Amino acid sequence: MVLGTLQTSKKALGFFILTLFIFSSFLLTASAQVELIENGDFETGDFTGWIVVNEPGGSGDWFVYTGTTSPASASIVLAPPVGDFAAIADSGGPGSHLLYQDIDVPAGATLVTCSAIVYYSNSSADFIIGPDLSFAGPPNQQARIDLMDPNAPDFDIGAGVLENLFQTMPGDPDVLGYTILNFDLTDFAGTTVRFRAAEVDNQFFFQFMVDDVTCEAIQPANVPTLSEWGLIAMASILGIVGFIVMRRRQVIA
Repeated sequence: MVLGTLQTSKKALGFFILTLFIFSSFLLTASAQVELIENGDFETGDFTGWIVVNEPGGSGDWFVYTGTTSPASASIVLAPPVGDFAAIADSGGPGSHLLYQDIDVPAGATLVTCSAIVYYSNSSADFIIGPDLSFAGPPNQQARIDLMDPNAPDFDIGAGVLENLFQTMPGDPDVLGYTILNFDLTDFAGTTVRFRAAEVDNQFFFQFMVDDVTCEAIQPANVPTLSEWGLIAMASILGIVGFIVMRRRQVIA
């Protein structure tokens, strides 16, 4: 009977040691998933978290819209693909418009995956890539998404562009349906980058839409080396060891 009790106790000890080992491994590999974009789906109904910049002297703006009618030119557009709201650049005349948000990429992030949905409707005969992002010059009818150095000028298309994610080109279709852009910010860990959407038109009506911008960073969780659960597990093991010692003393006695 005593022998059976000891064998049972040894099995219990082995089980608890295995449990502690698995739990400790979990602590060492635990990670947290953090969303880096504020109001990326525009469901606040406004531009909370975002900055809008318009070239002076132009027409139009970035708007948060719902439904299928654009706010400035009353053009027919696709409804927001996610939720009730999306961002749209729209105007009744020539203009140049930026929408951006700075993203603080955590140091130590092991993976930072991002995406955004873009779509557009262009009433012009074709897209034209001007020498800059200004409407007040040569023909210019385009939209683009860039990752920017936040210290670069707002309308920069030169050295301040860290990566171009999207750009309309001559010959592209007049209408683009919901299109998902996938991009990765892992290499920018520990820095700040700017997600910038730009639209310029001086030919005819052009609506450029953005929705569901998201960036998720995976980084080691801020967990102590020995958490409260670890202490509980350790206390349980010590209790079992103490129980075994006591049983052995009883057997000897």
